[in-house]
Amino acid sequence: MKTDKSRTFRPVKITVAGRTRELKTVLDVAKLHTGNDWPLQNGPAQSKVRLAMVEALNDEKSPEEVRQALLRAAREAYLKYDA
Repeated sequence: MKTDKSRTFRPVKITVAGRTRELKTVLDVAKLHTGNDWPLQNGPAQSKVRLAMVEALNDEKSPEEVRQALLRAAREAYLKYDA
């Protein structure tokens, strides 16, 4: 299994619950998306980002694929982000 440092991607700033956060690792995405602040849990992009996180942690997807899934999930949840 790879270290968290090897699961990095270009930073994404995303505003959730009035707070802007900078995400740059698969673990950052997992913490934010599975936490209580993420506004939407159901939806096609939400399911895909959760699957992408698990697959990345199992070295089956790249961090960039998780980043792209996160951006789609953010759009689906109508969140403001800067990629």
